[in-house]
Amino acid sequence: MALLAGKIDLSKVQIRPIQSGLNKYNIDIKENHGLNSKTGFWWLRFTFDYRLEEKIEVRLTNYKKISTERTFLTMEIVKCDYLKIKCKDEMESFDVEEELANLSELCRVNESVGSPEKLRKYLEDNILPLVMKKIKYTKFNPQFSFFLSHKSKDKPLMETFRDGLKFVGYQTWLDKDDMPIAASLQGALKVAIEKCDCFIVWLNEEYFESNYCQAELLYARKLGKIILPFGVYSKIKDLLKGDFEFLVDLHLYDPSTSSFFEVLRRIDEALFNFEMLTI
Repeated sequence: MALLAGKIDLSKVQIRPIQSGLNKYNIDIKENHGLNSKTGFWWLRFTFDYRLEEKIEVRLTNYKKISTERTFLTMEIVKCDYLKIKCKDEMESFDVEEELANLSELCRVNESVGSPEKLRKYLEDNILPLVMKKIKYTKFNPQFSFFLSHKSKDKPLMETFRDGLKFVGYQTWLDKDDMPIAASLQGALKVAIEKCDCFIVWLNEEYFESNYCQAELLYARKLGKIILPFGVYSKIKDLLKGDFEFLVDLHLYDPSTSSFFEVLRRIDEALFNFEMLTI
């Protein structure tokens, strides 16, 4: 066998596509139709590079129309060899149905449309991390599970959180879909909180008026669960006293001022880092 002409040093092999400092993932906007318009459908299609794969294709759109007044904001992974997505029938998607998160995200996208740099920054900070987490979790299934605590009127928002977490790969518990048949409400809540690792709670005045909601939150604290609170601080700050004063020391996320995708990414990053320390 002939000897190789020279030694191979794999540590020096370039495995990432060529990138620039201003466009780390080679984000390329392929199609932008209808953004900033007040009526009709819109979609934003782009590609990016991640590790060995070039031109992973993603689309943001509102085409999933529920009624004449209401639409989804949908993120679709159109093409990704890592996820074995090569055609339309294999697409992975995540719907942002809740009105607050939906409209807030649409505003953020629209604010970025006029500047290619701002638009790439929005996509890099909000959309790409979720796709990359989903790719990572095809090899490593996260073990954290979530209990979603809320008042009934806030269920659409918590369903959006649930769908986002499930899209990434986490297990969730939401009373609407996960309540055992014929189980007592109090017993089912107790078991679900005991089994969860992280307790996500949407705080508002109605939440603190509910005996069930109060009981869920205090039991999660008693068990030492990780508690991630969400809500508008200005509306509940006077309620954070007595048994609930401990919430003052927790970082309160407000989806009306923070990108929903950013919040979802931060939840995942915080728990992923904690989980790696416990393996």
